[in-house]
Amino acid sequence: MRRIGRIFLYLFASFGVLMTLFFVCAIVFAITYDRVEPDLPERVVLRLNLDHGVSDGRYDDPWRRLRGDEAVKLHDVVSTLATAETDERVVGMAIRLGASRISLAHAQELRESITAFRSRGKFVLAFAQTFGSLGNATMEYYLASSADEVWVQPSGKLSFLGIGFETPYLKDALDKAGVKAEFEQRHEYKSAIELLTHDGMSAPARASLMQVVGSWLDKIVFDIAGDRKITPETIRQLVDRSPLLATEAQDAKLIDRLGYLDSFNEAVKQRAGENTLEVTFVRYATQIDNSAEKGTDVALIYGIGPIQPGEAGNSPWDPEVFAAGSVARAIDAAAANEATAAILLRIDSPGGSYIGSDTVRQAVVKAKKKGKLVIASMGQYGASGGYFVAMAADKIVAQPGTMTGSIGVFGGKLATRDLWTKFGVSWNRVSAGAHAGMWSQVFPFSPTAAARHRAVIDFVYDDFTRKVAEDRKLSEGQVDNVARGRVWSGSDAQRVGLVDALGGYAAAAELVREALSLEANERLNFIILPKPLSPLERLTNALSEGIPFTQALTALALGSQTELLNGVLRHIKPVIGDISVLFPPAGVLQLPLMRPAP
Repeated sequence: MRRIGRIFLYLFASFGVLMTLFFVCAIVFAITYDRVEPDLPERVVLRLNLDHGVSDGRYDDPWRRLRGDEAVKLHDVVSTLATAETDERVVGMAIRLGASRISLAHAQELRESITAFRSRGKFVLAFAQTFGSLGNATMEYYLASSADEVWVQPSGKLSFLGIGFETPYLKDALDKAGVKAEFEQRHEYKSAIELLTHDGMSAPARASLMQVVGSWLDKIVFDIAGDRKITPETIRQLVDRSPLLATEAQDAKLIDRLGYLDSFNEAVKQRAGENTLEVTFVRYATQIDNSAEKGTDVALIYGIGPIQPGEAGNSPWDPEVFAAGSVARAIDAAAANEATAAILLRIDSPGGSYIGSDTVRQAVVKAKKKGKLVIASMGQYGASGGYFVAMAADKIVAQPGTMTGSIGVFGGKLATRDLWTKFGVSWNRVSAGAHAGMWSQVFPFSPTAAARHRAVIDFVYDDFTRKVAEDRKLSEGQVDNVARGRVWSGSDAQRVGLVDALGGYAAAAELVREALSLEANERLNFIILPKPLSPLERLTNALSEGIPFTQALTALALGSQTELLNGVLRHIKPVIGDISVLFPPAGVLQLPLMRPAP
């Protein structure tokens, strides 16, 4: 048996080594391969494929495809279209979409770029096999409606259903299981923890979210009505009639033409005229590199994902998180660089750690004290902790569809002692110190520990609101009216004083030019911080982190079940990040767990 075990061990080890070598070779090839493209012709039609969606964040990460992230990076599209606007070679653009979900804020940003592109006399045609096969495609159609023509396959449909969110509530299940949810929230609108403490949506939470979705739909209806030359009342009626068959959508003037992809491609060629070459968006972007041009340097620093304290890891396997230490360090570096005229802090975060959020805000405050201009630009989310890190900026920009505000806090734990009892397991403990073990997931809070927990939650909320008043120049009464955990749409946030301007990267750039007294057409060189790692550094970090697949094989060959389990948990942890409310410590600044209703 030992021989057999050794044979299997050697087989697994050998297989792991081979897989590692293969993987390393593939990475080296992918990073170093640089194909020379032919020069662009005199007339060009751009092809932009949005079927894999749009995401915010850095676009200099070669690992993202290995993680399954094929989404188009928003800033890449916006900046490339800004160049294409004035490029006389570019006569138009063909967009393919409809197969993936796009957030409202991202759709609005792309609509702005498409509108600016069309204003230069260039055409835009959009094609979808269907807008929503078995789901809601309101955002995809909202984006497509900004084109000159919208095409749909004859067998397709238009699921223009409006906006909805759904949230699970687990209180009854926890009660039946013998799990006690011990949480505090400040205040009534801070509903993130209600999925564990309530059996349904509370009235304040419902009122807050209804205001958000109502504001969003009003904006969508208004914009589409302008695009399609239809009254808002008619658009609203069509929403309530949806989903629409392709022929019904065409009759309602929401769709221009029915046809398959080959017919669409032929229409693009005819619209472009003779001697026009179709060029992918990626190829065009790689051939218009104008980074060497003179301009004003602006540090572009991303804060994407749930906020966590500490530094970001260099592992290629981890999805993007908002590592507060790394973001704060990047802000400090930009503030210390005399060549950097301003900082653009791009935020797309539902919140997270209070300590991490406060760390980043302090970095912003220090940068401003050094005389550095800081503009915060919000994407899909800039809420709770995401708003905390933005509020000290000189100006805050958000899209009307940005979910922001949520000025509040929650914290607590789940006590599982009664659950264990049902399985015949009893727990005992010894401790020195009245509150030793207060964060145990087995025992409930003692009365004095619960009191201390409430004191911590009160402190965090008071600190949050005090800093909102300080940063946004609001009175205590004004802050109370906009805080208490209430969630706002970007347009409503501007109305109540939490946001200064509506828009995306372009609006943020205009604020930079205005604050620095630059000309309207002054070029801004956006320099991403932290600086991208070199290919060798990326490869070294990847090898130092290890490859999950080979780690799992090695653990299995060695019989180390614990190591295997830890490895699995480490790699699925980011996937369950949205339910981090289940784990201590106290003081979480985060939006409620919601998903768009299909």
